[in-house]
Amino acid sequence: MRFLSKDPVINSLPLGDLYLPLREVSEVYCAVEDGAVTGVCSIYRAYSAPSVVFGAVTPEAKRALIRKATSMVSKNFISICQPDEIDLFNEFSTVLQRRDEQQMVANPLKPVEKPLTKATRVRKSGLEMLNKFYAEQHAEAWTPIQFKTGPYYCVKHQGKIVSAAGVHLVTPQIAQLGNIVTDGEWRGQGFGAACTFALASKLASKGRIISLFVRRDNASAIHMYEKLGFSKIRDIAFLVLQKRRHLIRSFPHQKS
Repeated sequence: MRFLSKDPVINSLPLGDLYLPLREVSEVYCAVEDGAVTGVCSIYRAYSAPSVVFGAVTPEAKRALIRKATSMVSKNFISICQPDEIDLFNEFSTVLQRRDEQQMVANPLKPVEKPLTKATRVRKSGLEMLNKFYAEQHAEAWTPIQFKTGPYYCVKHQGKIVSAAGVHLVTPQIAQLGNIVTDGEWRGQGFGAACTFALASKLASKGRIISLFVRRDNASAIHMYEKLGFSKIRDIAFLVLQKRRHLIRSFPHQKS
């Protein structure tokens, strides 16, 4: 935690995997040199395919951690990494899909201009409705364990959720927003902005950095986030990878 907390923005994902409830579904590995941690890798297993992410590490430590991670997955896995790390993955796996994204941070958060509606917090009694909404929207990063990590806010119409925003992880240093989704029929009315602002302001009140990832080709979402005070920090890549066949044969008894 001390190693990753030196740069919680860059290391938000592996840092979050060290905190409950994500720690219950994650494996964490460290690269150590001369008694000091030089890198961290976590494997998050709540999705259908394991998610492998890294902390800021030296190239040598990255290679060792990627080798270890690929030995611990059975076949396909995903990763969110920096573009210059893709070549290291290619040594042990094949990139099946790449999506270019960017990380944005609110600095500072700006209020919603004349919100059309007010977002309300989703309580435990509303989890089934929230789960149904995300299933209907095919939200790829949603799993019910996310509800335990921190608050979710939504906008409803006639008793049905039409927009929602929540978190992937919350640590004392940083909150990573995620699952920000609005039903296609209700976009353009400020519902996503209302949910995001309500969520971010709640988390920022504790002094946390507020971060999120967004596709680089999603101009409307980027514009919304910029109006709320978010600015781009770095480019990142979302990868779907397949473990090399010779590595699958080398580790026949590993389970995901």
